[in-house]
Amino acid sequence: MAGQSTPAPISRLGWPLDISEDMMTETPKKVSASAGKAPLQLLPPAALMAEARAFAHGATKYGRWDWRRSDLIGSVYYGAVLRHLAAWYAGEDVDPESGVSHLAHARAGLAIMLDAIDTGRWTDDRPPAA
Repeated sequence: MAGQSTPAPISRLGWPLDISEDMMTETPKKVSASAGKAPLQLLPPAALMAEARAFAHGATKYGRWDWRRSDLIGSVYYGAVLRHLAAWYAGEDVDPESGVSHLAHARAGLAIMLDAIDTGRWTDDRPPAA
């Protein structure tokens, strides 16, 4: 019908799949207040939700915030991330132990690595540079 707009498509998680122009318009004060801050609103909600499920599984298995209790050895987390990516690439979408996406587990592992580097709890055991 003329004059009626169609609603924006919605994801399975209830988030709009497209961004309208008026959603992108910010007042100069809001824009300047957020300048230099991490644009967290750009992170895909589905990825955040999946990663949170991987963290919840890890919290049950190892304890909440277990990666903050001692220094991380880089190669251990690198190996875990690669195993999840390899399983996903081989066609196994979901980790059979947790029921959570292998990609979400890989994201969680990378997030933990970044956290350890940021907090100084990182043991860098990468091979020497060539």
